[in-house]
Amino acid sequence: RTQNSERWQPFLLSHPSLYHALSPRQERIQMGAYISLGLTYCACASASSLCNACFGSTAPGTTGRKRSALLLSAAVAVSLFFQYSLAPSIVNKTGWWKVYSSIPGMGKRVYAAWLDGCDGYADTPDLLRQCVQNTGVYRPTAVAALFYSVMAVASGTRPSLNREAWPAKYGTYFLLVLASAFLYNGPLFDGIFLFVARIGAMAFIVIQQVILIDMAYNWNESWVEKADECDRLDWGSGKPWLRLIVASCVALYGCAFAGIGLLYHYFSGCAENNAVITLTLIGIIAITAVQLSGTEGSLLTSAVLSTYSVYLAYSTVSKNPSAVCNPQLGNSDPWGIAIGFGLTAIS
Repeated sequence: RTQNSERWQPFLLSHPSLYHALSPRQERIQMGAYISLGLTYCACASASSLCNACFGSTAPGTTGRKRSALLLSAAVAVSLFFQYSLAPSIVNKTGWWKVYSSIPGMGKRVYAAWLDGCDGYADTPDLLRQCVQNTGVYRPTAVAALFYSVMAVASGTRPSLNREAWPAKYGTYFLLVLASAFLYNGPLFDGIFLFVARIGAMAFIVIQQVILIDMAYNWNESWVEKADECDRLDWGSGKPWLRLIVASCVALYGCAFAGIGLLYHYFSGCAENNAVITLTLIGIIAITAVQLSGTEGSLLTSAVLSTYSVYLAYSTVSKNPSAVCNPQLGNSDPWGIAIGFGLTAIS
């Protein structure tokens, strides 16, 4: 009735969008848009709740520990990508290097930056590739070290920064990693950062040993308590737990001494390698004797530390830069990387 009214016709004629009704197709599109908007809101709300549940809340009294650990995991993932995908493509001028070379001047810049300091291995392709791969790891790890150092200082002055603005922090980190791809290795990466990283690695090894010792003591005490609890209910029923402790000690010591034998077989012949392996063997015997001589000792703790010491010895001799002393020089070490990741995650 309104549309046919002479009173409203001038107004409706000046506003045709009100005069003409939507077609059935337009109505369906509009309804679909409304439904999509509602579903998008629900999805975003669910994603926000899931992130808060998995990575912690930003409410007062909380910390950014989970988000910090996630960023550390991302740094490790980027390091592996740089080492095993981006670095070989730059050396061979294939794959990802072509992406940079498509930008005028960027291909030569990236190639020269990543090979800076590796010129001495130009006659040995395998060592050249490994050198460039190492420089690829320095970049995301150096940015991560800088990021966490700044965050430590900032959180010390304002603790709430530890839990706030993590999307901006992630964005800043990845932008800095992208920028680091265009920086030369020296002196920032293979000079300053490499020196700082070696000091930090030594400190981390000491802390990691303390963590593993504490973990082994807790492991031993937990199984002894379970054995005592079973004996209180039924005398003699706790023996399986004690047998498990002994079996674990035998297995760990077996791995340790087998590892010592393999190290002597594959890496002996050089004075420095023999010294590392022999000192490791003496250390295993010494810590075992100390544990057995005390009343509060734990043989399981000695077994764990002995196995860890053999791993450290292998990491040392397998990184020897001399081809005469290191038969694995120039080859990747997936087992060493996997064990290192596992120990870091446990720590």
